[in-house]
Amino acid sequence: MDGKRSREAAVEFLEYVAQKGLMSPATARARKAAVNTVLDILDDRQAQDVTTIDLDDVMNRFGHLHGKDYSPVSLRTYRSRVKSALDDFANYLKNPLEFKPNVQSRERTTNPSRAATGAAKSTSKSENPASDPSRPRATSIAATIPSGIIPIPIRADLVVFIQGLPFDLTIAEARKIAGVVQAMATQQSA
Repeated sequence: MDGKRSREAAVEFLEYVAQKGLMSPATARARKAAVNTVLDILDDRQAQDVTTIDLDDVMNRFGHLHGKDYSPVSLRTYRSRVKSALDDFANYLKNPLEFKPNVQSRERTTNPSRAATGAAKSTSKSENPASDPSRPRATSIAATIPSGIIPIPIRADLVVFIQGLPFDLTIAEARKIAGVVQAMATQQSA
């Protein structure tokens, strides 16, 4: 790392932190892919100092150019990965000796229904409002699925899990959720 602030230097930085064990190789690869994909839209002048770009503007342009190829969730993920990569890159350039990457470790779980919903946090029975006997519980949920998680089989080989729906969900709120799910769907030819 020679102090350059270019797109290429940012990619080299991500390779460096993975090689030195400062970040998991999978995280570095994911960030590198996002940086390469998103920052590819920059012209040569903009790509010379990626630490000063307006990421919101770049993501907006990327969305206009390539949005049809990505779901809204994917675009948010790419934005998050690029932001994390560029923040770490800028922090490294400011003080290489004190640098520590900003990575969040996630608790691993072996329960596939909890992993599918992103509910990796463990809660005790006293902290879990669903375990309160005074609250209504869905009786149709299988015993192997934690309460509050609703399985929805959408294909013979695929079940989607929904978590966090309020007990007093309104029709308008349900339509809003349905709209988000519909926006993620891709058109498939028969």
